[in-house]
Amino acid sequence: MSLTLVLPPLTQLNTPYPSISYLANHLRSKGVSCTQRDLGIELVLKVFSQAGLQDVFKELEGQDELPEPAWRALSLQRTHLSVIDGVVAYLQGKDSSLAARIVEGSFLPAGPRIQRADLRAFGIMGTGDAARYMATLYLADLADLVTACIDDGFALARYQAHLATAAASFDPLWERLQSTTLIDRYLDELGDSLDSEIVGLSVPFPGNLYGALRLGKRLRERGIYVVMGGGYINTELREVEESRLWQCVDAITYDDGEGPLDAILQFRSGGKDTRHRTRTEAQVFDMPAETPKTSIGAFYGELNLGQYLQTIDTLNPAHRLWADGRWNKITLAHGCYWKRCAFCDVSLDYIGRYEAAPIRDLVDHMEETVQLTGQRGFHFVDEAAPPKLLRDLALEILRRNLTITMWGNIRFEKSYDEDLCRLLAAAGLIAVTGGLEVANERLLRRIDKGVSVEQVARCAASFQSAGVMVHAYLMYGFPTQTVQESIDSMELVRQLFAAGLIDSGFWHRFVLTRHAPIYSAPDSFGVQLVPLKSAAFAQNDVPHLDPSGGDHDLFDEVLPGALESWLRGQELALPVHKWFPGKMPRTKESPTRIQDALNSRSQPKKQARLLWIGGEVIESDAGLTLHTSDGEVLIEGKAKEIAWLSELLDGCRADDEAVLLSSATNRFPGNWQAFGERWSLVRELGLLLI
Repeated sequence: MSLTLVLPPLTQLNTPYPSISYLANHLRSKGVSCTQRDLGIELVLKVFSQAGLQDVFKELEGQDELPEPAWRALSLQRTHLSVIDGVVAYLQGKDSSLAARIVEGSFLPAGPRIQRADLRAFGIMGTGDAARYMATLYLADLADLVTACIDDGFALARYQAHLATAAASFDPLWERLQSTTLIDRYLDELGDSLDSEIVGLSVPFPGNLYGALRLGKRLRERGIYVVMGGGYINTELREVEESRLWQCVDAITYDDGEGPLDAILQFRSGGKDTRHRTRTEAQVFDMPAETPKTSIGAFYGELNLGQYLQTIDTLNPAHRLWADGRWNKITLAHGCYWKRCAFCDVSLDYIGRYEAAPIRDLVDHMEETVQLTGQRGFHFVDEAAPPKLLRDLALEILRRNLTITMWGNIRFEKSYDEDLCRLLAAAGLIAVTGGLEVANERLLRRIDKGVSVEQVARCAASFQSAGVMVHAYLMYGFPTQTVQESIDSMELVRQLFAAGLIDSGFWHRFVLTRHAPIYSAPDSFGVQLVPLKSAAFAQNDVPHLDPSGGDHDLFDEVLPGALESWLRGQELALPVHKWFPGKMPRTKESPTRIQDALNSRSQPKKQARLLWIGGEVIESDAGLTLHTSDGEVLIEGKAKEIAWLSELLDGCRADDEAVLLSSATNRFPGNWQAFGERWSLVRELGLLLI
């Protein structure tokens, strides 16, 4: 039975969203073959091509009223048609010679975004990045043209997302499905090229839903069996009661798709009906007591990885990681090991069921993926990568002498001290993202976040000391949060930036969902739920009132603006209340609170493992020469001390048996206190306590 797994438009342009590739990896482990199609990138490449722009301009020429940028684009259509294929090829990494022409200024037809571009941040040596930034803005200008004049739901990374976000009613989506724009015609053509008995549609975000529904409806009309799953389905459609949905899909699956898809394939092949975590028009198949192991990583199969666009659409360094480069996706552990945050969907399987992957299997998969894709970059898609697993992963990478680049989400745990962070950086970690959220002690306790502001500061300092970039997820508008608390949170974030502890951040406003602990006990969080109208479709986001909280609307525009300046190193001395147009209270936080947290360091470990991540160790009559990437350092001392240190470092590699600090110091042949300064130097050069 033939199967095609499809990612509908639109998600990322730089790398395949991993949902269908995780399923493909699972099926491969069971000897089942499938085809993968990312119709998002395929749609974008159809639109942003010479033939696609010709169709766009024909549509514009048939309209009587157009905005000024559209008239300008029409007047420059000959130039647009001559450069578009080259620009796309450049973003695909196929023609680096175009960089100088793109940056020069007159090559690209200038739309509103390009006209506002400021390339000073790239410096005199940043031609490649500057060109990718300009090329991205060029595509964004063209996308704005399509949005304004042809299809108001089109964007570079989503399609008709506004119709699916908090969509309590199916009516707007259904009405839109009855019409056809140029973009829809392209999507229909892509759908018609699918030729399998079963098609699985992955819907991770609101911006994928409309495309999935349109594809599903057209596929069903051809007699193809359509299954739909993914993150949006899991959170939004767990209690869906919309009859028209079944004109677009035969079955929807919940939680991880491996088990439900296995059962559907078995049933459709004439085998025993073991369907579960699945809903059809006629029946809901309950969740089984046991769930299959989920895939630890993605298998990209025949996906053409060279077709993706290496865009730069933001100067935020952490957000750039999402769009810049092609990252292989991998999972250290399914679910969240903390799973207590009051705002989080902890009752759902993807959070609540914690399942760690065997480290050797993970690294085996990483090696295989590098061989298959030629790419050594990995993005951990964990809710929060556990520190112990990251440590063991780093050790295994060093044991195998692999070159890997990796980043992912963490919790700001106190276990991330300088030594662990240096180990992770030595194994290839370049960035972490983690939740500070409200940056207020009272609210952090109410959330049950399990961290303090001081702990976040010390943890971030450890990563920064290892050269690892730190991005903070921030929240405002949490129930009962006062204006004063929001101002104080803003001040602490300012201090974190001023101290160089975080490189970037993102502030989002609190959203109450049906699967979070707050929904189950609103009174205890000071929340009043607003009764929903009779809903037959998406039922995840819950309207609520916050009677004891402050006016959260005051912060909607100010917080992003301040954050943008701080990550550029600007306005860090400006008192936070001065960011607001009206009168606001001054912060009550100590101006040295973050710095004071850094002055309070944890006690050194006594039973830790010693690990040498430095270079070669050469013993001579003069002492012990330690080689590092920055040069070499001579450690002098008595012959017995030098011999002890040489033997110790030679036996403390990642592939050696563990050597504990206590046993090593007990064997020291001299005055340990007198050796202390040299020991500290060796520690700086790469001797870690893990």
